[in-house]
Amino acid sequence: MKAPFTRLVVAAWMTAFYLWHSSGPCLGQGTIYRDRSAFEAAISAITGSPTDVNFQPPLPPGGIDGGVRYFSPLTVSGITFHSGGALYIRSISADDNLVLNSYDSLTPLLVGMNEPALAFGADFSSYLSPFYTSFLATVTLNDGRVFTFTAPADPNFTFWGIVTTQPFTSLTFSDGGLTGPFHEEILDNITVVRVPEPGMFALLSLGALLLSWRWRRNRSL
Repeated sequence: MKAPFTRLVVAAWMTAFYLWHSSGPCLGQGTIYRDRSAFEAAISAITGSPTDVNFQPPLPPGGIDGGVRYFSPLTVSGITFHSGGALYIRSISADDNLVLNSYDSLTPLLVGMNEPALAFGADFSSYLSPFYTSFLATVTLNDGRVFTFTAPADPNFTFWGIVTTQPFTSLTFSDGGLTGPFHEEILDNITVVRVPEPGMFALLSLGALLLSWRWRRNRSL
């Protein structure tokens, strides 16, 4: 009975490891996407369900001034937004599409995933028009990785996304400031893919524990 049991545990552990490893993205340190379709194709290979946030009604509770202004932090669909100033969910374009606007925040807008994430993508803009038509956007991950790209001012948007094998838990978005330290970042159509649920990791750990227990038991006999 010893050999069949040991082989069964080893087989289960190796199967779980193979399934988890083969489902993970093989993208090096991270791949940047400026096209949403390519980003969505890339995240389809990641184990886990994406979370989408587009700020459409019903609006989160707790808003004032007609339900559109919020104090930081604001949590929407499990994603938390932090700002040094007010957070607005409001329309900035003729089609009445609602977006998140960090208004006069004095600091970059921080987006917290609340769990380790492997992918983030969103439409980026800033409430800079008519003063500017474009700006240098900066995205900084909590592990220190920094990315810059040129983005248009409202009512236009640009897509930016990252898929990585190094999990991160938050990022900040800076539009560089309108005048002095003021920031008026705009985000919309956010997609986040968090690290897969711990069930697979628990199975791997259980297999390792069973093997260790069996080895110690055999030595004591």
